Amino acid sequence: MKRPLLWGFFTLSLGIIGVFDHWPVWLLLGAAVLLAIMPFLLKDTKISQVAFVLGLFGFGVVLGSGAFPETDILGSFYEREVSLIGVVNDYPIRTENRLTINLTAREIVDADDENNRFDKTAGIRATVYYQSDEDTAEEHVSLTTNEEPQFDLAPGDLVLMKGKLSQPSGQRNPGGFDYGLYLKALSIEGLLTVKPENIRQIGHQVRLYDRILGIKHHLEHQAELNFSNDVADLLKGVVFGEKNINEELGQSFQDAGVTHVLSVSGLHVGYVFLMLSSLLFILKIKKQYWILFLVPALLFYVALTGFAAPVIRAAIMLLCLTGGQRLHRERDALNQLCLAGIIILFIWPAQLFQAGFQLSMGAMLGIILFYLPLLYAYEKHRNKKRVNQKIKAGPVIQGLVLTFCATVGTLPILLYHFKSFTLMSFLSNLLVVPLIGVFLLVGMVFLAIVAIVPGLAPIISVPIEFLGESIVVVLKGINDLGNAVNFVRISRGGLSLAEMALALLLVFLFSGYFYLRQPYVRNTVISFALVLVLIVAATPLFPRNLVVTVLDVGQGDSILIETPGGQNYLVDGGGYLFERSNRVADRVLYPVLYAKNIRGLDAIFLTHNHVDHSQGVEELIFDGYPVENLFMSVQTNNDELLNQQLVPVSLLKKGSVVKGRDGVTITVYNPDGPVRPVADEEQNNASLVMALSYQNFNLLLCGDVETEVEKQLIAELQAESDERDFQVIKIPHHGSKTSSSLAFLQVVEPETAVISVGANNSFNHPSDEVMNRLEEEAIAALRTDQKGAVEITSNGEFIRIKSYVN
Repeated sequence: MKRPLLWGFFTLSLGIIGVFDHWPVWLLLGAAVLLAIMPFLLKDTKISQVAFVLGLFGFGVVLGSGAFPETDILGSFYEREVSLIGVVNDYPIRTENRLTINLTAREIVDADDENNRFDKTAGIRATVYYQSDEDTAEEHVSLTTNEEPQFDLAPGDLVLMKGKLSQPSGQRNPGGFDYGLYLKALSIEGLLTVKPENIRQIGHQVRLYDRILGIKHHLEHQAELNFSNDVADLLKGVVFGEKNINEELGQSFQDAGVTHVLSVSGLHVGYVFLMLSSLLFILKIKKQYWILFLVPALLFYVALTGFAAPVIRAAIMLLCLTGGQRLHRERDALNQLCLAGIIILFIWPAQLFQAGFQLSMGAMLGIILFYLPLLYAYEKHRNKKRVNQKIKAGPVIQGLVLTFCATVGTLPILLYHFKSFTLMSFLSNLLVVPLIGVFLLVGMVFLAIVAIVPGLAPIISVPIEFLGESIVVVLKGINDLGNAVNFVRISRGGLSLAEMALALLLVFLFSGYFYLRQPYVRNTVISFALVLVLIVAATPLFPRNLVVTVLDVGQGDSILIETPGGQNYLVDGGGYLFERSNRVADRVLYPVLYAKNIRGLDAIFLTHNHVDHSQGVEELIFDGYPVENLFMSVQTNNDELLNQQLVPVSLLKKGSVVKGRDGVTITVYNPDGPVRPVADEEQNNASLVMALSYQNFNLLLCGDVETEVEKQLIAELQAESDERDFQVIKIPHHGSKTSSSLAFLQVVEPETAVISVGANNSFNHPSDEVMNRLEEEAIAALRTDQKGAVEITSNGEFIRIKSYVN
């Protein structure tokens, strides 16, 4: 068996995935049997290699069970007041309206039950809110304070905290960010919301790592003192991988497709390695002794960057390279990559599901597989008719090929996690990455000098400031060019298996991996490619089901409807009752639409003009997102949408019917009467009440109507009860006690009720009265604050309902 480490990394990952996805025991055993058989199909397989592969699979299962236990170790403390004693792991991070403290809890005690105690270690992220910020007022009314907290906490401080412990939220919407899984990769198990007066330092521990963090903190402070905000953030990002930087600067790098330069990775470790190697060469130290200096230096840098997975991967590969040269062993980059992956997963199994780990491994894999073959193919083509003076690929071609190879390895991951990719990244990498390399090296030299001689900082900071500002200017120019040529940005969800296989087949083909002069090879490649093209082309033509997704937009409504015929409707767009810096379209709607590869909406229905329903609609339309029709109530008072010229507007009332080409119909029950805008306080009862029907499936969408309108609807719905049987209802007005009367629920008689509501909202939605009525009527209630988005799938006969949380 060649490259047992490759098999080992694969089987270790498979074991972790099996536990994470809750594979049954028989499936895990079946996978083990297959893994035991497969190596014997290869040449020169040894029993020891099979044992190694199976051992790593079993170890992956064990690691996965530890990282993703069936029972949450802190489950008995969630949503309860607790006191805990813990050690601060890093310097607190201050953002606009909060302070975040990461710590390792050593003891957690339930404030109301001292017998409910946890005496083991657990990672906790504590958050202090302040200044009664409107952004958090809805969810944290009782926890905000007008006084800004003043803490001088440092790594190693032993603290006593009292607050409310909660479970980190998982993925709540299609295409959404899984915050709980992200924290799991950081070894954080729970979230603590705490008031400043409930934090007390009770001691301090001296640890080596805390001293390294102190050095990092001091160097970051020097950067802040001597550079402008953008340049200081840029320096902290490229040297230390600091995440708490200017949001606008980070977005500029993301738009240009070079976010990786702000996340310390193999590129940065390579520059550090180059600088150290050059220094050792200048000092005339023999190469066989280099590893004695490189190991502690790279370990120190890994610690400075917070043990980031890409840094560990790059450091391991470079040390393998250096150690292999000393031992005169053949270099095998793929084995080195797999060894690095195995070591990282041994320590942090949850890293397997993190974008940073996947991008780092994917980029390196693409470079290993394709860089040299593509360069060889290019030089062979250029020198086809040359006998003498062969042309070698220059730095520009090498840079383009390197970027292309890294892109091949990372594109599926980028689209899956971030739903976006820009072709401008090729230009960005050519221009920005070399500048970043120079900036990184001179920035490190600057930090080293000012750490020893601070008085030199004002002099030597001038050229570095100029270089940093130049990088920011170049970046903005690239983004302006990208905005002018909008087609270079690709926004969509992850690639299907067939799309990935077809793309990889083409890259392997152009890289010269297939010897096409042999007929059977050529015919096999062509046949395989044709099959994949047919699968990709035919997939959209296959029969589909009706899918209705009640999105989790917090305290608001937004419902996405995907019809069997490929039409897409959005009912409301959610919104915030209080102004926030992040838009609901960016936070929820765009990720959902891109994840589902929806490139335009056939219609948007705005039930009524309240911000928790209308804001997302306005953002989509005024952003220029493709929308064919905008349907609103005849009683809407949204002048901004009524007067816009971007999307045709139609006003609906009782009796209006919107028919799709696939048999899906939307029938309007409310409001009635002529076009008559009503005031904001009357908008709830002006809501569009609509029945979505497809064959025998019916869903009632109620907007925010209250009991007054429900009484008017009862007679009509009762008359239609023989023709239309509602299986699902979207409960009106987020479960307010002024809606969902018993008589209304008994007439609709649904099997399932979905309540779109925000967690810990100040309105106390849904009300206890409504929840009791649903229980009494044996109607299953699904709340978006508890379940996340609720997805309802039907072919017109059967109904399948799933939620995104848990």
